[in-house]
Amino acid sequence: MSHVYMSTEIQEAVLELQAMRERVRAIRTHLCEPKSNANPRYLALSNVVSNLTKAIEDLEAETG
Repeated sequence: MSHVYMSTEIQEAVLELQAMRERVRAIRTHLCEPKSNANPRYLALSNVVSNLTKAIEDLEAETG
C-alpha cells in the first residue's frame, strides 16, 4: 500500500471519528441530566468522547 493512499485513508478515518465525536457530544448534551460525572450515562458518553479524541490524535500523529 502506498504512503499517499495510507495518508488519505487515515485522513478519511480522522474525519469520520471527528464526526462521531461531535455526534456523541450532541447526544450527551441533549440526553444527560445532570451534566455531571455522577450521572452514569453522562460519564459513559464523556469517556467515549475522550477515547475518540485519543484515537484521532494517534492517527494524526501517524501522518505527522
